[in-house]
Amino acid sequence: MDFYTNAQETEQSAISLLETGQYRHSIFLACLAIELYLKSKLYLVPHRPELEKSHDIIGLYDALCNRYQPKSDLRPNINICRKYFNEARYPYGGSANIYTKDFAMEFVNIIADVKDYIDNECMATVEDLQKMYPSM
Repeated sequence: MDFYTNAQETEQSAISLLETGQYRHSIFLACLAIELYLKSKLYLVPHRPELEKSHDIIGLYDALCNRYQPKSDLRPNINICRKYFNEARYPYGGSANIYTKDFAMEFVNIIADVKDYIDNECMATVEDLQKMYPSM
């Protein structure tokens, strides 16, 4: 399965969990969907090979931004996702009360912003395609 299809399925799972009131898990899956959307275009840019197997969402975003400048800065949201990717999985301490419907909805909205960036701004050029598929 490719990263993009995996991201779409993970996004749908995050939305389903949001709708059933499982906000913490929805946030975790939203962060994972964002990571997968970013990975789906990583092949278009020079990057460290270990990025493909890491959860370094900031590194993924930086690698893409080196070539494809977003029309709006997604970094603050990427940073939030980096923080809550782990915190939503391992909710130690008294942080459980922050996982509300509104908070989870913020992450679903971040998915939409990242997906828009991936779909509309990270576009392969003719030169990219010629490199990937040289004529015989």
